[in-house]
Amino acid sequence: DLLEALQKGARGSAHRAQRQPGPTLESAPGEAVDATTLLEVIDWHVRRAPDRIAVIQTSESGEHPITCRELAQTAERVAAGLQHRGLETGQSVAIMLPTCPEYFSVYLGILLAGGIPVPIYPPAHLAQVEEHVRRHVGILCNARADLLVTIPEARAVAWLLRVHVPSLRAVVSVEDLLQSRKSLTRVPVVAQDVAFIQYTSVSTGDPKGVVL
Repeated sequence: DLLEALQKGARGSAHRAQRQPGPTLESAPGEAVDATTLLEVIDWHVRRAPDRIAVIQTSESGEHPITCRELAQTAERVAAGLQHRGLETGQSVAIMLPTCPEYFSVYLGILLAGGIPVPIYPPAHLAQVEEHVRRHVGILCNARADLLVTIPEARAVAWLLRVHVPSLRAVVSVEDLLQSRKSLTRVPVVAQDVAFIQYTSVSTGDPKGVVL
């Protein structure tokens, strides 16, 4: 009896859904359906709903929301800092940061400055430094990284990487980039541009870049 009742309910629900179709993606309110890039999505929300929550930072003290306006403003400061350090359109910028709110600002800031984000992991333990450096030298050389953004605590490892990567001009922290007083020069970004390069590999192979 229970099975029969459930089946009848399911048929009824399906029939009602056919008679009353819901809104499609194109007609759903409050979404940047015409945006073709991630930056256009952010710009759309900043114009229409700047106080909409984009990221929620969770810590021991609770949840701290970051609005679209705050995310965009910090990303623009990061982008200006990158341009101040000579980043040119199409150059790669490695991101060696832990999971943190600044990661989003750095990622979007690289795109705003016309660069290509290349995320890499920071070392989890000091005992892994040598293996970490060996593994990531190949990634940074292959990506021809121009700059490396990392946390101050990882500067020692970052400088080791710089010695072995000819294209790497500078190692900077998020704080370094935010201190720049240079104004941002927006560069054209289209849907066909590279959003980022993710390096991946099996346990025994060398990492290979996947372009997105």
